[in-house]
Amino acid sequence: MKRLFILILALLTALMMACCRKAEEPAEPEADTDSGYRRTTLYYATEDGFIVPVMKSIPWEEGIGKAALSYLVSGIDNDKSAAMMGLKTVIPEGTECTLRIGEGGSARVDLTDIGQQTEEQEQAMVVAIVNTLTEFPSINNVSITIDGKEKKTLSNGTDISKPMESFALNIEDGEVPVSGEVHAFTLYFPNSAASLNIPVTRYTDTAPSFSGAVQEEIAGPKDEGLINCFPAGTELISAYIKDGIACVDLTKDFEKVADTEGMLDAARDCLYLCANQFDQVYGVDITVEGKEYSMHTSAVSAPVYVNEWR
Repeated sequence: MKRLFILILALLTALMMACCRKAEEPAEPEADTDSGYRRTTLYYATEDGFIVPVMKSIPWEEGIGKAALSYLVSGIDNDKSAAMMGLKTVIPEGTECTLRIGEGGSARVDLTDIGQQTEEQEQAMVVAIVNTLTEFPSINNVSITIDGKEKKTLSNGTDISKPMESFALNIEDGEVPVSGEVHAFTLYFPNSAASLNIPVTRYTDTAPSFSGAVQEEIAGPKDEGLINCFPAGTELISAYIKDGIACVDLTKDFEKVADTEGMLDAARDCLYLCANQFDQVYGVDITVEGKEYSMHTSAVSAPVYVNEWR
């Protein structure tokens, strides 16, 4: 009996140790490999301060979450590569990142040697880290520690006191409705160079719908560094999603889009990205007052990712 008790105790001890190890070791996100690479969404800053998602195929390895963060750290290769896309890395050069994932998808990132940053740089770093990691199915929230210690804020007041879920991106300046319900729309506008799609969060009192999102897209961005794809005077007649196609009918002023090379494709991409908030969409069909027009091609396929690494 004594021998049986010792055996049971040993088994329980081994089981407890295994559970502890499992909680400490990084849980790998679902593999989506293609010839040894994983399509991974990373978050960078633009030259004018926006935070944007970019899909990049990175070599598959154990601890892919930590590997993803390594591409956000400033350094000769990372900075040069990001600059070619009009982007900036967000984690200071020399910073080391340790990632652990526990039960319930709670991740903990420890950063060492982050040095001195501006308030904007701090916020960009935190948002980019959290949003990059929460793109992985195995991670629900992220805590950040500095040099192994928990802190309430970073040097310039950026709050890191609690676990953080994915952040809304590039919240617009302006008035937020104070009466009734407030709703957030994610809108998409090209940057000034038309090289990136910039996600923007706009708060309105309009109930979330594809039609409402298109209305906001037509109204255009509030930031002068972003482009409105819809010519002045364009009005929405109807917008709906049917059989996986986002169908948008606009007034005749939209035909002026042909005056700017590439603007029609940009408009389609922005409409597609907006539609995907509401339903799974495979293409976009734009008509003018219910009819086809010279620049029209029915159900043009749209981008799989907001931005892709080039």
